[in-house]
Order: sequence, then C-alpha cells, then structure tokens
Amino acid sequence: MIEYYNKLENSINRLPLSILIVSLFAIHGYRKGSLNKSGAISAFFTGIITCYCGPSFAFILLSFYFSSSYLTKYKSSIKKKIEDGHAVGGQRNYVQVFSNSLTATCLSIIFSFFTTRSTTIINYKYDYFTSFILSSFIGHYSCCNGDTWASELGILSKGEPILITSGKKVPKGTNGGLSLIGLIASVMGGLFIGISFSFCNYFFNRGYPLELEQISFSYLQQTISIILLATFGGLVGSLIDSLMGATLQLSLLSINRKVVLNDVKKVMPTDKIRHISGTDILDNHQVNFLSSLVTAILCGYIGSFIF
Repeated sequence: MIEYYNKLENSINRLPLSILIVSLFAIHGYRKGSLNKSGAISAFFTGIITCYCGPSFAFILLSFYFSSSYLTKYKSSIKKKIEDGHAVGGQRNYVQVFSNSLTATCLSIIFSFFTTRSTTIINYKYDYFTSFILSSFIGHYSCCNGDTWASELGILSKGEPILITSGKKVPKGTNGGLSLIGLIASVMGGLFIGISFSFCNYFFNRGYPLELEQISFSYLQQTISIILLATFGGLVGSLIDSLMGATLQLSLLSINRKVVLNDVKKVMPTDKIRHISGTDILDNHQVNFLSSLVTAILCGYIGSFIF
C-alpha cells in the first residue's frame, strides 16, 4: 500500500509537466498539419493519460507519433494518386487518434491505478500482471508503428503487391496487399519501438533503486527480450492488419481513374469499378483498432515466455 501511495504522489507531481509537454506537441501537430482540430484535442487527452504514467510511456507515444507522422507526409502527393482515401499532409482526426491509441491508453490507466510498480522492468516471475500490461503496451505500439511504416513505405514500392489471402498481384493501395518493402518496414517499425523502450528502461528507471533491487533482471536480457517482442509485434501486427483488411475491408478499383477505393460512397457515376478483395464490414480505423488490440494481448501472453 505504501508503494502505491508513493507511486500516486510521483504521478501527481508529473501532471503539470505532462500537461505542458502534451499541450506543446498537440499544438505543434496541429500547426504542422499532422493533426486537425479534433485530432489535436483527442491527442491532448490521450497524451496526458499516457504521460501521467511516466517518461517511458510518454517516450514511446512520442516515438510513434513523430515517426509515423513523418512517414505519412513522405511523398503524400504520390500516395494520393494511388489511394483515394489518402489525405495529403497526413492530417489525423479524432477517429484515427483513438483507433491507434485507445488500447494503449486503457493499458496506461491500468498501470497507473491498478499496479504498485513505478519501474518498467518486465519480469513475469516477479510481477505477472504488471509485466503483462507492459508487454501489451509494447505490442500495441509496435503493431501501430509497424503497420504505419509498412503502409506508408510499401505503397511506394516499384512492383505490385500480392494479396495476403491469395498470393495474387493486386494494385497498390489494396487492403491486405503485401510487398517486400512493406514487410521490412513493419519489422523496422517494431524494432524502432523496441529500441525506444529499451532506452527508456535503461535511463528512466534509475530513480527507483529500491524497486530495482527487488526485481531480478539484467539490462542486457531486458533489451534483447524487448527488441524481440517489439519486432514480433511490428511484423505480426502488420500481418494481422493485412489479413483483416483483405477479408473484412472492401477494396475496389476505379479502372478509369486508376485509384483504389475503400468505400462505395466514393464511387463516382462515371467510374468503371472492379472488385479487388474483401467485404464491406469494417473500415480502416476499425481494422487498426482490432489488429492493435489482438497484437497487444498476444504480446502480453508471449512475453511470459521470453522475460
């Protein structure tokens, strides 16, 4: 109980700084065009909750935000010509923010109010529940980052992707399409989150020496395990997203406009349409949310075998 109140006191002390930092980044994202007004407001609230948990959580969130925002803007005018739903400049609204952060925000709340831990060292034998939450948090952002990197870079590959369910070539921008560049990008996106979290583990936990003494661990083993888990989350999360996209998302080709459409409402009267794959059950935001949720749970479970 004493540990819980000490942790709560530290969290409350971090709140003013968290509000300041998140406010600056939300304003920065809005001014730079990475977020629209609703996206900036929703990012503000999810950011405060995440940063309230501590610097490690905040650092992972910001690592995902900046890397994905940069790649979303990268050659966005070319992506717009290929995929009709791509917004030039990469502005995210509140739906996109929540679909990529809701699971992690809930995990952050659980870590803050339902555990007594202040450090982010993962050791299932010492504390299974908290370790599961931390591994799930890593898995969530590894999935989101890996999928974003794969989507934003894979669409720029020279060759046509293949559909994950059939192996047949499909137009660029098709939901469930795989390319070598995209797969490599998903691995690198997960790896980036793993390296970021390992950095946090090494530098941000040193303020809690008493807790560190109680946990049996080595930084080398932690780093290797975190990177393996995050890389797994990036690749597998992206594949889960692709599988859902190929089956539960609609992909249509406008033959005359040569763009992929993900919504029948975007079909124009003059369009000559060819069905590529999927059914109109989920949209892209729902797929992102579900794939990151599944990956988070999966990584929470798999973490028990490698930590």
